[in-house]
Amino acid sequence: MWLAVALLCAGTPAWAASFDCKKASTPVELSLCANPELSRLDTTLGEHYRRALGKLQGPPRATLRSDQRAWLKTRDACGSNTACLQPLLSLRLIEVGKLTQPDTAELDAIIASIPEHPAEAAQGLRRFPRNELAAAWLVYLQHFEPQSGVTVQQAQEKRQQVLEALKTDSYPWEVFQDLSNDPITSPERITLTLLRMMVERAQYAVFADQRASVHCFVFSRHGADAYETFGPLYGSTRDSFAPLCAPQGELFKQPAWQQLDASVDPAIAKASGNSGTIRFWSYADWRRLALRATVSPRDFLKPVAGAEDPEPAIRSWDDEKRWSNEQRTLALAAVEPARQVTAAWLQRERGFSADEGQVAAREIVRQWLEKRLAFIGESSGE
Repeated sequence: MWLAVALLCAGTPAWAASFDCKKASTPVELSLCANPELSRLDTTLGEHYRRALGKLQGPPRATLRSDQRAWLKTRDACGSNTACLQPLLSLRLIEVGKLTQPDTAELDAIIASIPEHPAEAAQGLRRFPRNELAAAWLVYLQHFEPQSGVTVQQAQEKRQQVLEALKTDSYPWEVFQDLSNDPITSPERITLTLLRMMVERAQYAVFADQRASVHCFVFSRHGADAYETFGPLYGSTRDSFAPLCAPQGELFKQPAWQQLDASVDPAIAKASGNSGTIRFWSYADWRRLALRATVSPRDFLKPVAGAEDPEPAIRSWDDEKRWSNEQRTLALAAVEPARQVTAAWLQRERGFSADEGQVAAREIVRQWLEKRLAFIGESSGE
């Protein structure tokens, strides 16, 4: 649920409650103003509620208002209890957010057809002249698919439409400005970044049971540029909704990987409590690695120069408070099985030779553990 809520919060000003905090007086109001995450939830809920009121008419509108009044009474009963307020706000945000979402089935079908039918997709996207996501895809088509028929002038107009939408949220707008003004940023990265930010705003994960992520082809098509662009970007809670697709296949559901994950998870949980919102960057980075390992596993055939296997670092770990010996022993026992199931999967699912499978599997497991060991080690636990 936390990811769905984070995505619904995309595009809203950071850390501002839906009322004037200078006038906060009740325990609930004071808590909402004091807690950044609660403030963000409250702000986003208020925006979606206003949109829903503007969209609904007659009895449905009256029902929404009545339900909101009843919900406010329940919320106020929480007082200053954050553990009570957070899930209550989160659930209500999802309920109201569903009322504000347009019918997206046709648009998503068009986007999914881009790799095979770029010209037809461009024609379909033009049927959504006010949709910022459609506009971003038209910019993409002009840049990467000349046969799509999108002209430079059309792309410039659509790019301006996307920029105007982006300006409504100062944080990503500033990030985009910094990126686009950096002389080392390629035009390809700039175009992909605009697309990434509009995909974020489209909130696919909120309605994952109704709406599949249809942009996933960009990772196999654009490789390193896509992984860099669609991965962690902000160093804050916003990285919770980095538009990274799920790993392909069942690799990370294998028992060996599940055991490795379970052995590290207690230490990750402890470290997360001491790492601030920057932890969301790491979480997104881990998701990116899992996606890349299954979509572009040949990227792992060349090990990082000077990198070492993780077992010695695990054996020499001396901070029992952060990671117990029992859990470390379980982790060590799972490392080699994880390598073997990964090598077998790469041969079976990706056509690797036996030698290639061993090399790539070793590097995937090494990077997976290295990122988590660094995360645990960088959090003091104090």
